[in-house]
Amino acid sequence: MDKVYKHQEVEKKWYSFWEKKGYFTPKINPSKKPFTIILPPPNANADLHLGHAMYVIEDIMIRYHRMLGSSTLWLPGTDHAGFETQYVFEKHLTKEGKSRFDYNREELYKMIWDFVQNNRGNMENQLRRLGFSLDWTKQVFTLDEKVIKIVYKTFKKLHNDGLLYRSKRLVNYCTKCGTGFSDLEVKYVERIDPLYYLKYGPFILATTRPETKFGDTAVAVHPSDKRYKNYVGKEFEVKGLLEDFKLSVIADEAVDPKFGTGVVKVTPAHDVTDFEMGLRHKLPMKQVIGYNGRLTDLTGPYHGMKVMAARIKVAEDLKAKGLIDHINEKYTHNVGTCYKCGNVIEPLPLPQWYVRVKPLTDPAIKAIREKSIVFTPKRFEKTAIQWLSNFHDWNISRQIVWGIRIPAWQCIDCGIESDWIVTEGNTPSSCPKCKGKNLIQDPDTFDTWFSSGQWPFATLQVNSMKNYEYFYPTSVMETGYDILPWWVCRMIMLGL
Repeated sequence: MDKVYKHQEVEKKWYSFWEKKGYFTPKINPSKKPFTIILPPPNANADLHLGHAMYVIEDIMIRYHRMLGSSTLWLPGTDHAGFETQYVFEKHLTKEGKSRFDYNREELYKMIWDFVQNNRGNMENQLRRLGFSLDWTKQVFTLDEKVIKIVYKTFKKLHNDGLLYRSKRLVNYCTKCGTGFSDLEVKYVERIDPLYYLKYGPFILATTRPETKFGDTAVAVHPSDKRYKNYVGKEFEVKGLLEDFKLSVIADEAVDPKFGTGVVKVTPAHDVTDFEMGLRHKLPMKQVIGYNGRLTDLTGPYHGMKVMAARIKVAEDLKAKGLIDHINEKYTHNVGTCYKCGNVIEPLPLPQWYVRVKPLTDPAIKAIREKSIVFTPKRFEKTAIQWLSNFHDWNISRQIVWGIRIPAWQCIDCGIESDWIVTEGNTPSSCPKCKGKNLIQDPDTFDTWFSSGQWPFATLQVNSMKNYEYFYPTSVMETGYDILPWWVCRMIMLGL
């Protein structure tokens, strides 16, 4: 016997022995109740971190049920992690003095693929070294061809069921990362900024964003605000920096009469509340901030300026023309920022695919209330229901290269307003209307959480339908509370 316990040699030997003997691979036995855990897939963009050691909780449950004689499955996998991985890879490019703009779509995708495959191998070895009793015969990657087919099938079914639509709405856009995000991915931070009180014809109105005034298409007041009752429906002239212009006064319940003077400028292309008002009152949209974070050609001499620089310059010019009444230099408010890079989020109009969530959240809430799904600790049951009750329609489009490309095509000959052709991944041979072959695929990819939300049933279906029929639904999903709305709620929504 060795005087010193050589754990590396011993652990490697016995783990290899267990794996070869198939001790981690359960057999389907209809007379036994299965016990199933799908490993929350680690992101394939780096080595495991300390938090992944918490998988030991799942390993304990798995080994316990295995000793009880249950058909026990612990299925491993890795997540391509869409935007997260592309962000990590772009940081590597930055260190080399390069950026994503130096490569075409195919080149960048291939580079990220190679990067991920290398990391996947490292992670799988690390999971083995930690001794986790995973069934490696069934391991899955979110970009495996069979998984992609299931994601496409879900997308097509949602489309056929009327739960999917494409709309040009305001999205939470990060001009640095170059993609839109869901509401859940916006991090709000408290900031102190100047609140400018601008002279707008007969009104004084407050805004923190004078640079967006070039996109104003109305001013609004609350319907019950007696101060401005006689102005509603009327048009007035405003002195501007480029030229004088006319705006109409609308009345809308969304206006807070206690904010500023109770009069607000309406900029449908750059504020979510204003966008909704614009829809209700049929206001035009004038986009004055581009996807590059710079002012557009609608802003005259300010064209090409970054937002913050333009804000300062516009404020200076307004002041020089006597169009600022006064400034509150220490106005405290919440500002939406990118959860990853910290850049200020710009609400920008962009055509995206949306999932109608209410037909999915209602059954999810019912399942939780009826205890078909049980949360431990119990307090998170209330949290999950609260999230599900307040979800907005889900934007599943992302303007990135790394991920599952959306299987939707448009006919160029029929024009940009033509209907989209949605498939289960196969490229249409021709347009069903004009029979033309000039089709172009949507360049966007799916939100990672859209594919990850299908993880429990997708991982089992790709192995075999017998596995799916026996081991699904899963018995336990152990994960962090921080991804409850992003992942857990969406798995419930898509898995029922």
